[in-house]
Amino acid sequence: MAEKFIALLGDSFAAEYNADSPGWVDILAEKHSVNNVAQAGVGEYKILRQLRDIESNNPHWKSLYQCVIVAHTSPFRIHTPKHPLHKKGLHENCDLIYNDLKDRFDWFNDSLATAKNWFVHHFDDDYQVSVYKLVREEIKRLIGDVPYLAIDHFGLSANLASEENRLDFSDFWLQHRGNVNHYTVEGNQKVAQAVIDKVEQIC
Repeated sequence: MAEKFIALLGDSFAAEYNADSPGWVDILAEKHSVNNVAQAGVGEYKILRQLRDIESNNPHWKSLYQCVIVAHTSPFRIHTPKHPLHKKGLHENCDLIYNDLKDRFDWFNDSLATAKNWFVHHFDDDYQVSVYKLVREEIKRLIGDVPYLAIDHFGLSANLASEENRLDFSDFWLQHRGNVNHYTVEGNQKVAQAVIDKVEQIC
């Protein structure tokens, strides 16, 4: 298997954890040269920005990579430039999602109360899904003719996928939840092998 230069984008399912046990992204990086710019907890808009940052750093980036892998996130993550809870560390770029906020309470955190109330009173499923699909299509457009593997870990995002080459781990994840890239040790090994096999096929 020839080594390939891969750009890896996405959310916490693809971020580098620097944990004691390797995630699937670490196993992938043992086989290929990987530029991993994924960030934990980000929404689809920030994933688009990851791609734009690669492009802004090198307008000829497409000639550098043999493959782009994107771990797409939930349509229900809402962009914010400043999270009310996560300020530093792995989740410092985190966006808003209701399940992360609903059971949190702090008398002195107006930002948290505002975010929770917005979800309760103003969140619109149809709008979120529509915007998510547009952003995901823009990611595909910008990648263009570079071989592109889309990965989904959420059932809803997988149902919205339109990419030619993709892997759907949404059911697999529910059976192998763990602490590194949200998978167990065995789960990470199996995800890594599936990704490596797919990369070999399409790139």
